[in-house]
Amino acid sequence: MSVPLLTITASNKNRLKLDELASQWFIKSIQWQDCKDFELLIADGGSDNYEEIKEYFESHDGPIKMSIVKHEIGDVFLRATLNNVGIRNSRTDYIMTTDVDMLFARGFVNTLVGLVKPNCLVESRTMYLKQGVMKEIYAGIGGNPYENVECLKRGRIKKRTTAGGCQCLHKDSWEKIRGFDESYYGWGSEDYDLYARVSRQRWKIKWMGESREAIELFHQHHHHPNLKEELKHQSGNKKRLATIGKRELNPDGWGGVKDEELK
Repeated sequence: MSVPLLTITASNKNRLKLDELASQWFIKSIQWQDCKDFELLIADGGSDNYEEIKEYFESHDGPIKMSIVKHEIGDVFLRATLNNVGIRNSRTDYIMTTDVDMLFARGFVNTLVGLVKPNCLVESRTMYLKQGVMKEIYAGIGGNPYENVECLKRGRIKKRTTAGGCQCLHKDSWEKIRGFDESYYGWGSEDYDLYARVSRQRWKIKWMGESREAIELFHQHHHHPNLKEELKHQSGNKKRLATIGKRELNPDGWGGVKDEELK
């Protein structure tokens, strides 16, 4: 069996829950892709339901292979670290990082693989869906996104400056740039840090979803039970963002792999 072209890796810590509709739609939108030349890898930080997800993925018979890898991170969600875990455990030529609360139009992967090439970062603008829109979709009264993605397009499109809801590079480019900067705590700014470092390499950057008509990546509305703490982390991350180029990146290794283990 040939190796797929692309891995979509999504970071997770206690957010991917098989009995919740947001997770079900995330998985459904992976499985319904028109392009099948990819696989899904969840980079898990030690979720309470890790074994349940693992068993479900191993027994799932959909067209897209799904797997999960665990890297314990403690209580705080470390998006940069888990993104890197997914990258380093992928076996494909191209690797795209994203989150488990996304929903993909059925043509998303097809559009993505038409843009990828070495030394080129592919990003996508993201539409943030309103809670009411998702309730209608979940209830089956808001339209069917598989048949007509236009029924989802009732939200705001995230600005370019926040670097998009996905990041895709060739595996060699990920290695050269040493993935995401794992000194970012929680989540926030780690994606723009990557964008800025790629820009400094003078690699090409291509954007998907630059208009409402072209948007194919959607963020499902969800609550943040620890929002105050998350915002505190974001504040510190923004200060760290201002020091790009003034510190050594992931000096001991990245993605759970120490540099000396590669020698």
